[in-house]
Amino acid sequence: MSSSGRVRTNRARAERLALRLSQSRGLFTVYDAAGLALAAGDLDDVERWLIDRTRYPKPGPAAKPTPPAWAPWVDMFIAEQQAAKRRPGTITTRVKHLLVFARSRPDVTPMTVTRDDLVNYIGSQQWHPRTVHGVRASFRLFFRLLVDLGHRVDDPARTLPAVRIPRSVPRPCPDHVVRAVYASLEDDRLRTAVRITVETGLRRSEVARVRSADVEGRRDAHHLHVVGKGGHERSVPISNDLAELILSAPTEYLFAGRTGAPITSDHLGKLISQTLPGAWTAHTLRHRFATMAYQASNDLRAVQELLGHASPVTTAVYTRVADDAMRRAAEAAHIS
Repeated sequence: MSSSGRVRTNRARAERLALRLSQSRGLFTVYDAAGLALAAGDLDDVERWLIDRTRYPKPGPAAKPTPPAWAPWVDMFIAEQQAAKRRPGTITTRVKHLLVFARSRPDVTPMTVTRDDLVNYIGSQQWHPRTVHGVRASFRLFFRLLVDLGHRVDDPARTLPAVRIPRSVPRPCPDHVVRAVYASLEDDRLRTAVRITVETGLRRSEVARVRSADVEGRRDAHHLHVVGKGGHERSVPISNDLAELILSAPTEYLFAGRTGAPITSDHLGKLISQTLPGAWTAHTLRHRFATMAYQASNDLRAVQELLGHASPVTTAVYTRVADDAMRRAAEAAHIS
């Protein structure tokens, strides 16, 4: 689809949501009926934002309105995050963290929240440490902004307790399981999804948005252009066969729904996981890729780049050290 065609398509998506898509040179902004900017970025950014809301509205009652005492401050926070070029999905998550707290404490406002309010709120939740880590980060960003702009003198989130995230154990899906599942798949699209995940180590959200236009390079030097978390871009080498498979897709997105938009990452992840036996999941295929890539290269930095991790510490969590390698390492210390 041409660039102008994509713009028209996304304007139509916005209109169906009672929103307006505005373009200023290469910057696209989505506004609500009141003129509040909800998302901004390049065409890919706003397209993803609109698709997520057009195709897959969340079930259940409509979202509750923002508490009036919080509305202007949350709007300011959104504007600052957009100016910092944060991803629409990241902004949405951070705002959700703030609003869930605000609705749970109608007696406080951004100007009256205390450290104890935040500590007691976080401490009362049965959340995984990773969730706590994210909520804490959102609070710290929001209240630091209020202090930096002179709206508050103190920062109630500055000294919130740090969160220790337990170290995860790598769970690479066994090679014999992967090969057996791949050989048994009859659905071509699902077979392609499994192959891309296995051979590239992409996140399920990245696999869901693969397009034929993402294949770059030439024969024997093909790679897949990937936009990952935080909008970070990377190139993942792929084989000639996989490149040809992706290029032969009849739709812009390989895993498109009925409207041409990509299916959600959750849905794709479930489809892949359902093909795997036992407790193996789509994410364990990413662990498998990381483990095999490290065993083949012994280069943690290379694997880090392939996976799109910000830190090699994260990559280490994904890579399982082979038993024979650990045995050799341990035997080196033997005295008899």
